[in-house]
Amino acid sequence: MSFIEKLDEKSLEVFNEAASSPFADQAVFFLDAFWAEHGDQAEFIYAVIWDTMKKADMNAQGCQYVHLYKEGKSVDFDIGLYFFEQLCKFASEPDNRAFFERADWVKKNKGFAEIYESSIPKMQTSIHRKKELRDKVDVNFDGRVSLIEFLCYQFKASPKDLVERSMATDEDEDIRKARAALKEVNKAITGFESEKFRLTEGAKGGGVKGLRSKNELAQLGAGTLWEKLNRALITAEAAVRIATRNAKKKGTSGDSSSSPSPGAIWWMNRDLQEKQEKYGKKR
Repeated sequence: MSFIEKLDEKSLEVFNEAASSPFADQAVFFLDAFWAEHGDQAEFIYAVIWDTMKKADMNAQGCQYVHLYKEGKSVDFDIGLYFFEQLCKFASEPDNRAFFERADWVKKNKGFAEIYESSIPKMQTSIHRKKELRDKVDVNFDGRVSLIEFLCYQFKASPKDLVERSMATDEDEDIRKARAALKEVNKAITGFESEKFRLTEGAKGGGVKGLRSKNELAQLGAGTLWEKLNRALITAEAAVRIATRNAKKKGTSGDSSSSPSPGAIWWMNRDLQEKQEKYGKKR
């Protein structure tokens, strides 16, 4: 039975709506629904799968710079093949495996393969993979691969269950506010990185203009754009803290992982952590 046969008209509508959102939102949608089964794979989904999908999409768009990239929603089958190949390549490289094995969040006495086996696709020929994409990955038969379709395929999760679980919960107001605050951080980062890129390119030139660009670049880390970015980070940190605290209260055991939206809470905290490490004042 195909995926499409498992979804009635309403379910397909909900699935298509989720699949038409940015990659990160698709990942959160999946994690919220299947946290009990696959929450232990969240770090790999965030740090590897999501990152690889974005890079594949950037490659398809011919976009070389992250600050110019607008996060996509799906890729065509050829880029889907490339995406699978890059995931398999990542998992096979010793340096990448070693990184995950020594990371703080890896459980003691367990290695990369044991922890993340379910996240890593099996290597296949391009012909076989293309057939898999068409028959088993492309839930809505639109000839494209969304991140949520990949996650359902990779973790053998039923799209029907995904939709039913998502329809059983409503997004919390605190989570909406925290997400909005993080979007403001993204806007501030784009503004800062765009100006940094402009000045870096300008500094390569000679003469008065080149010297001016070098001076402005040296002062960028203490300028208006930097302060705007840090204010946005402070606001986002407060919003995420409130959402996390309230999620713990709503959890069955005083734990945000048992709240109605555990994936969203985890993802926002992880996203904030990465932004603070790169752009926070204590970087």
